[in-house]
Amino acid sequence: MRIVVRAQDARVARDAQAQLAAAGIEAAALPGPYRPAPDGEDITVFSAQGGAIEDFARLAAASLQANPPPLARLMALNSAAPPALGLEQAKIFTGAVALDAPPKLLRAQLEACTRVAIAEEERTRRLVTAAKLGVETPQPPEERKLKALYIGAPSTMFLALERMLAQHDGLTAAAFSSYTGFDHLHDEPFDAVVLNAAQDKHTAISLCAALRRNATLYHMPTMVVTAPGDTESASAAIDRGASAVAEANAPCGPSLGWLFEAVRRERRRRSAEHDIRALRDLMGDPRTGLFKREPFDAHLARLAADHHANGRAMALCVLRVLPAHGMREPEPEVWKRGFTEIASLAARLMRDGDSGSVLGGDFITVAMPATDLRGAKRTAERIAAVAECTAFASGENGAGPLVFEQSAVELQAGESGAALLNRALRALGQDPMAKTVH
Repeated sequence: MRIVVRAQDARVARDAQAQLAAAGIEAAALPGPYRPAPDGEDITVFSAQGGAIEDFARLAAASLQANPPPLARLMALNSAAPPALGLEQAKIFTGAVALDAPPKLLRAQLEACTRVAIAEEERTRRLVTAAKLGVETPQPPEERKLKALYIGAPSTMFLALERMLAQHDGLTAAAFSSYTGFDHLHDEPFDAVVLNAAQDKHTAISLCAALRRNATLYHMPTMVVTAPGDTESASAAIDRGASAVAEANAPCGPSLGWLFEAVRRERRRRSAEHDIRALRDLMGDPRTGLFKREPFDAHLARLAADHHANGRAMALCVLRVLPAHGMREPEPEVWKRGFTEIASLAARLMRDGDSGSVLGGDFITVAMPATDLRGAKRTAERIAAVAECTAFASGENGAGPLVFEQSAVELQAGESGAALLNRALRALGQDPMAKTVH
């Protein structure tokens, strides 16, 4: 991703660039009035540190006139001055980051904002593909009441959280043990979790880490409350994916502000991915969870055209599924049933924003927006590694292992989506015109 820092003052822009670099984020700095970035611009960070809000708001408004505009427009603020509480989205900006946050937290914030922006762009793209094919628009997700879960020993933080959510028509539930808390998280939808580490820091930090190991709860906005002066627990919480940290018995306004920012971001991600999945299902095969071939070809063409226009990388991988060397050829019906299971597994292993399809009876392809060649290779390797461990019924009397031939390619200048797919197939020695892939 091409990240650009913008500010009216050159010193402010350079300082923001240095803070991003400390978090392992490479960014170009373009101070002064708005002008197009010479190498393109995907994510724009507008630094408000030391400057007037009106100045950087004007810069952000000017960026909307670019062709194409940045994928995400982020406010860069101080930790002590978060965005406003509530669920209402900013009109010009797509998110906010805390430049003076610990490097790992700053990096996580920027990556999360990028993830949401890519998902929303893919939703828009799929809506266009669906409309061109005469596919109906999916129903939006049901509106949910704002709801948070407090886990841990009773404290004044629970009362502060309950009062703050009530002001925004929200609810706060409480669980005084991690076991009860996890039960709540699996039984009910929540927007955020607050963990009390002031009394039992080991349990709270472990629970924060456990959320990141759960596929359903991985993105859950989480705030950890630490004992006064316990910087070790605060650092450990951030290392384990906490969105915010607050000290017990201290003003929690800024921490709650960043927690609300994470909640807004997560709600947008869920909404985009709901629509992405719904559109995939409307244009897809219910047996596999992948696109049917015709919608896939149409969407692949749109993906390639869009990425030529915006200058971002795009990649594709193809996997050929074969019985392991020395195994007897399975019966056609047995192979068809097993290959469908493998295709379904591949659909669950790729990202929601990726587009996959079955080509013939033994090929699976995955197109990945905003992804380079290395990312495509990782996706192919992940799918193959998991699927090769899956037993496959090669006949009535036993099971035979599978092997996966892999090919990954990145979109080149002027290349169409069809040409990109054909190049990946040729790398596997497959004639793109052969009937087996149509």
